[in-house]
Amino acid sequence: MELSPSVLVLLFLEDFARETNSIRKGVKYFEWQKRYNAYDVAYSIVGATLAKLVKDGYIQLELRKGLLGRKVLLTRIKSIPKKYGVVVEGINSMQAYKAVPLRSALFLSFPVSRFPAAFLGTYILRKELKDQDELKLREDPEVTKKKEELKAIFESFKMQNEELWKGIIKEVDKACDLVKGKEGITLYTPLDMLREKHESKD
Repeated sequence: MELSPSVLVLLFLEDFARETNSIRKGVKYFEWQKRYNAYDVAYSIVGATLAKLVKDGYIQLELRKGLLGRKVLLTRIKSIPKKYGVVVEGINSMQAYKAVPLRSALFLSFPVSRFPAAFLGTYILRKELKDQDELKLREDPEVTKKKEELKAIFESFKMQNEELWKGIIKEVDKACDLVKGKEGITLYTPLDMLREKHESKD
């Protein structure tokens, strides 16, 4: 069963985010789920996906220090398959072998909303999980094994790249700021809008 890193994070939030009682800062995606810190969720969705992409040789990440502080640069090495989820669509749209600020690639795949960190998970589940039974998936030994593997890759990535990880968190915050706005009935990303524009021209 092919589940993206994002969906694995969302199915097992207890392994990737801190619990919170705050309705304003917290988020839950299923009835049975506890409430978790929405920023933790967004950082883990992006972080676990990036860690897997680096390990699998699709991207390179670099922390660059400049006059205005640090920024993370991303270079895509080759085309990323769909199994990595909708969150990589922005990265995939970037020119190969050209270093770009991580936020520029991320924000294209973030949904326009008043609280992008929280709505990112909603958008991913609508696009990827659709009508699959999430409780059955959680109980599937193969899915649990994949989650454990992803968690180990992610934890190892954070430990080995402490400064880079801090930079990634800031890039996610900046990407969220870039898409902050009023969400419609249908959630859409800047990339969805560009596609729609392109299709209407055709």
